[in-house]
Amino acid sequence: MNRWTTLLLGLLALCAAGLAAPASAQGWGNSFSAGEARNASENGSIKPLREVIQDLKRQFGGSYLNAELFSREGGGADYHIDWITDDGRKLRLIVDAESGRVTSSTGG
Repeated sequence: MNRWTTLLLGLLALCAAGLAAPASAQGWGNSFSAGEARNASENGSIKPLREVIQDLKRQFGGSYLNAELFSREGGGADYHIDWITDDGRKLRLIVDAESGRVTSSTGG
């Protein structure tokens, strides 16, 4: 291996290590798979994401960039949604997946 390949592999390893630690520290190891989220929505235990997005569009304008479903410690689930407003502000919204209520909003 030449030194550039060694350097690149080292940098990639550092990046991977840096990404793994914050994810576990924030409790992201408890995300739902696509199938689990679909099943929870179909059996009525959570509000479907499309309905949550429609509600958020009415509240904030704009559109969603990304959404993931996470189980909460002690029960329940939250949607973690990256949102962009019509005026270009990026928000991170946490929405109670059962009620559809925004419980946290950061950014902007």
